[in-house]
Amino acid sequence: MSISCERPQRLLERITISDRPVLLVSLPRNDAELARAAVDAGAEGLKVHINLHHAASGRSFGSWEQEGQVIADIIALGVPVGIVPGTADSMCTPDDLQGMAAAGLDFVDAYLSDMPAWMLDNSTDIQVMAAVGEHDMPPHGTPEGVGLLPQVRMIEASILGHEGYGRPLCVADLKSYAWLAEVLKPLPVIVPTQRAITPLEVTSLHKAGIRGILIGAIVTGSQPQTIVQATSEFRLALDRLC
Repeated sequence: MSISCERPQRLLERITISDRPVLLVSLPRNDAELARAAVDAGAEGLKVHINLHHAASGRSFGSWEQEGQVIADIIALGVPVGIVPGTADSMCTPDDLQGMAAAGLDFVDAYLSDMPAWMLDNSTDIQVMAAVGEHDMPPHGTPEGVGLLPQVRMIEASILGHEGYGRPLCVADLKSYAWLAEVLKPLPVIVPTQRAITPLEVTSLHKAGIRGILIGAIVTGSQPQTIVQATSEFRLALDRLC
């Protein structure tokens, strides 16, 4: 699939110049209407998916060939868009990645255990966001080596197992996020809503050193009106930090 599109401002640039965490929305399905609802409500970046079944949304996503055109429509909305390119068992190909770059995608985002090594040394200018998972954290492992990989530009703190999804944010979570932000400094750490994070908790996340909040199906729901409500409430709470 050949799709050419001009890339919007880069997410990393937005994070770098912002004095508060940026707001990203993980779309429950690759749909331009949902994407527009999120952007109109204040999303500063979006995330889409291919080649996987998404646990939080309960939805399966097709290949780049199947999803590429609607993703190009989402990119055309003018905010940086990243993509989860698959899992270890069903990952995009190098040719797919070339097509994603031509379409204007800003970054790829995959778990360390899913991301193939070739993705770090691809010939495109797509940036790499590495998702640190549950088994990359003590006592199972350590994320510290990620900071030694110069190709990794951003971190997603996806550190909870599926059994913890949707539960309230607790202080132990904040401690883990703060530790990750400190250990991997200066890489910006972005927290997804694996927990049922609320707008009231963005101040604590900000104080923990988090540079982005990625709200997804657990807090946004899957309909345009619920996405608008959640996105606008989080954006208002984040703007009040300035």
